[in-house]
Amino acid sequence: MIQRQEPSPLYYETSPHNPPTLWVEPGETFEVATHMSRGPDLSVVPPDLREEWLSHEPYAAERGNPSSGAVWVKGAEPGMAVEITIEDLELAPVGYTIFAGDNLLFPRTPVTTSYLPTARVVRIRDDHVLWDKGLALPVRPMVGMVGVAPAHEAQSNLRVGEWGGNMDVQEVGPRAKVRLSVNVPGALLHIGDVHGLQGDGEIGGSAIETAGVIRLRAELMEQPEEITWPRIVTPERIMTVASGRPAERAFRIAAGELIRWLQADYGLEPQEALLLLSQVLEARATQVVNPTITYVAGIRKEILKGLG
Repeated sequence: MIQRQEPSPLYYETSPHNPPTLWVEPGETFEVATHMSRGPDLSVVPPDLREEWLSHEPYAAERGNPSSGAVWVKGAEPGMAVEITIEDLELAPVGYTIFAGDNLLFPRTPVTTSYLPTARVVRIRDDHVLWDKGLALPVRPMVGMVGVAPAHEAQSNLRVGEWGGNMDVQEVGPRAKVRLSVNVPGALLHIGDVHGLQGDGEIGGSAIETAGVIRLRAELMEQPEEITWPRIVTPERIMTVASGRPAERAFRIAAGELIRWLQADYGLEPQEALLLLSQVLEARATQVVNPTITYVAGIRKEILKGLG
């Protein structure tokens, strides 16, 4: 029988002090049922969606991005890395997106300053987000927040750092692997913030926020000497993640992490890796609304196969 972490208790910080709520063996498949990130109140939910809405809001979410407990990976110790593989992700049939009207990224004009908070509640059905009667958007299920406990301090689940966190990378969905350095015994894996769909930057401050059941497993490996920030492996790409302000800082860290990865695992000297990435690097900001901006930098595996 597969172990399952229900969406209670809810943790709002990724912390070494959070009591573990599920214990798993390395390589064991388990499930995490996530809670919908805090959204609009019932008054903005269309009547035909209220029953489904209430069925997926069984626990009070005081703040955004709660994680469903904390998972203890047996045998995990500092000096190791943990690789989390997302095997499957089942979305709830309802979600929402909200704009609070206070995004400081945009120039202040009479138009933007007059915006009031607004939300849209949507049905998720047949692998589509039903935006309105004439528009159905294909879903792209993803896990926005994946992190392990930092060594000493607690970090808000809204933040991103070397421990992972609210990276909001669209590729972190089924078949993706996320690699993180272990900082404390058991790693204390925190997971939440499932999205049905998200655009680059998440510029309104939210994606299609929803609940979900994630099937995953965690495996342990020796920590590579050159790894600092999270790594993502998909069937198509290898990617590095970094966060900072200004955006150029996040970009440079992510690109530098990728260069070191190419040197360690693919034998490219840094100068050679830099020349190659100048031609084929894929990079973008995945979110620009958290306290820091998150960038991913990647290269396609088909290019790596041709090296040598």
